[in-house]
Amino acid sequence: MSEFFSLFSAMWKESWRDRIATFFSVAFPVMFLLIFGFIFGGSGESVKTAVVTVEYDLSDFGDVYSSLEEVEGYYHEVAVVERDRIVFIRNTTDEYYQSLLDSWEMSLKTKVERLFNRLNPVIVVKKKPLETTRQLTAFDYTLTGVIAISLLSIGLFGTVDVFSHYRERGFLKRLRATPVGNFSFVFGLVSARMAYGILSTTIIMVLGVLLFKAKYELNVLLFLLSVVSSVLCFIAFGALVSILFKKSEVATQVSVILFTIMMFLSGVYFPISFLPDYLRTVALFLPVKYGVEVIRYSLGFEIFTFTRYLFAVSIMFGAGLVFVFYTSSLILRKED
Repeated sequence: MSEFFSLFSAMWKESWRDRIATFFSVAFPVMFLLIFGFIFGGSGESVKTAVVTVEYDLSDFGDVYSSLEEVEGYYHEVAVVERDRIVFIRNTTDEYYQSLLDSWEMSLKTKVERLFNRLNPVIVVKKKPLETTRQLTAFDYTLTGVIAISLLSIGLFGTVDVFSHYRERGFLKRLRATPVGNFSFVFGLVSARMAYGILSTTIIMVLGVLLFKAKYELNVLLFLLSVVSSVLCFIAFGALVSILFKKSEVATQVSVILFTIMMFLSGVYFPISFLPDYLRTVALFLPVKYGVEVIRYSLGFEIFTFTRYLFAVSIMFGAGLVFVFYTSSLILRKED
């Protein structure tokens, strides 16, 4: 046990000494959180609208008043429906709300025209709200993406740094002369990265609450399971990069390229549905896609079945565990 704590302590300190890994694991995600947080922090709120009318039932379009003088409080837009015209009063210049309000105006015009001409709708749509996870806002999407990117950088850069740099310095050869086994070394590395990942996500989430009033429907057990499985999968990915590229400089540069690709093609900052079909296919093979999905699910943002969540976490955890120890033992065995 003392051997494990010694290795854990050494790996923990090494994590903070590595400037590149620390930047991409903590500073870079926090920087993105602040930039996108101030851009999208106020967005995602539903538009507040009101309708002034005495002739029609337009309660589906917001609060209804019989006169403009009765309107109280702030509304993004107020529509005054008269007999032969509709006067729209828009009270915001925020770009986020413009398209939403434009759609609201078009729907309201269509409804008033139908009522004015006494036309009955061919299809009647009844809205029934589902009791499910709440809708993901632009800031929620960014926040969960920042968490996933932080975990990716912890697993990818941290592992590449340990195996590639340690191999060049001859540390792995000297390790063979000590009573420390391969399993203990890798377990110490993985445990330190797990703790690092939990600390990093905690910092990001606390900043989200303090600065941008973020709200989570946090399931602590599922969230920890998501973090652990994601970090384990990303560590295995980093170990694979260390095997394929021997020189530390090359391995680091390749890691930066892969990091950038996965950051923009894995649904981290915008939905994968925005991508062309061929890039959507590429996204299916990127581990970050599944990491960010399980994180969003554990925070109450993503909507899919619990069975799918368990399947994704099991695959990431199982494959990551097997692959990280296989690739790690392969790297260490080559140093014999």
